[in-house]
Amino acid sequence: MTSPSTSYKAALLAELEQIAVQLTRILAVSSIRPTNLPSNFIGFAYYRWEPSNDELTAARMATLRNLRDWETRFRLLFPHPIPEVAERLKASFEHLYRWLDRDEDDHSIPATIEAAQAKIAEVIEDLRGLPRLLPDDDWPTRLVVDTNTLLDDPDLTIYATTLGRRYMVHVLPVVLGELDELKRAGRIAEMRDATRRADRRLKGLRDNGDVRVGARIAGDIFALFEHTEPGGEGLRGWLDLTVPDDRLVASVCCCNLLIPARWFMSQPATSTFKPSSPLSACLTSNHRASPTRGARRT
Repeated sequence: MTSPSTSYKAALLAELEQIAVQLTRILAVSSIRPTNLPSNFIGFAYYRWEPSNDELTAARMATLRNLRDWETRFRLLFPHPIPEVAERLKASFEHLYRWLDRDEDDHSIPATIEAAQAKIAEVIEDLRGLPRLLPDDDWPTRLVVDTNTLLDDPDLTIYATTLGRRYMVHVLPVVLGELDELKRAGRIAEMRDATRRADRRLKGLRDNGDVRVGARIAGDIFALFEHTEPGGEGLRGWLDLTVPDDRLVASVCCCNLLIPARWFMSQPATSTFKPSSPLSACLTSNHRASPTRGARRT
């Protein structure tokens, strides 16, 4: 497993800068015209976007796609926003979408492109500032382990050479459930033996402390057993709870594990470390309210 150099939050902010550049370029080749309606016409837009040529239309669609994908992942940082934060998120994204869609009845279009550029900069700055509201994390690195990883090697200290000597390992309910199922229904002797080894190692952690808040494994390496299972309500549309990998990612989201720590997904020694596409940067994140986190193999 190799180590990504940036956190989930930092990766998202870097993507935001790219989107900001795309929006600036789109506005630079756009034009605004007045509708020339009398000032006493109430309820009508006084300015409109000039029609886009094919190149500009393609750029708008590409940026719209990037923005929608980015929004989905950015909102994972704010699973329980207070009304003020929810409104800032809603207003910012609605404004960007509106100026990419370019409806003729848009009343937010200013008189000049310079004014439009200034407004876009204002919206981007607001999005850029929202992650500053997130709490700091007590743990520099958090690891989520999945079932296959534990079957390969249940020793949770083996990641120290990559992650350093201080990290929190998160064991999710979906992983514990899969181990129980394999222990009962495993048809291959080697699989049953590997499952029992992993089960014994995890149960042994209870002798080191309370696994509900974090039990010491060795040195400054701790393990925490999460208890929240994902349900269908409130989950992102791209998560399918019938798919094991999606269920693990849903568990991470459900447990509100995206905090200002570096996130890693564990993988077997024979594989390479790859980013998780929905959460990007392999869940290397920046946000949560309590000291816990984990990893997984795909």
